[in-house]
Amino acid sequence: MFGQYLIDQGIVKEEDVYEALNRQKKQKQPIGKIALQKKILTITQVFNILNTSVDKQKLFGEIAIDLGYLDARSVHELLTIQKKGVLPLGEILVEMNKIDRATLDKTLKQYHELQED
Repeated sequence: MFGQYLIDQGIVKEEDVYEALNRQKKQKQPIGKIALQKKILTITQVFNILNTSVDKQKLFGEIAIDLGYLDARSVHELLTIQKKGVLPLGEILVEMNKIDRATLDKTLKQYHELQED
């Protein structure tokens, strides 16, 4: 994980990464909301999925598939949209002034080179 790499390199503190991850989590829109905005699901369907999720230990997308509201491809598309709406960890750390752009770019390059080995 890139956050752990930044900590290990002494570039940021653990609490900075924790705060950035919390901010990132808050940016994440629920896929039910995205599906409503895209008119893929109705409000009734979303409520049915949410009510079913209370009784089952399954994710929203899994329940939507089980109920026949969505197929796997549609769930994947919603998750892709959801992911695009979230800033990467490094960008959040830059916004928080915990790392500057040049250091982020350099460290990302080093991190990706290590991942390729």
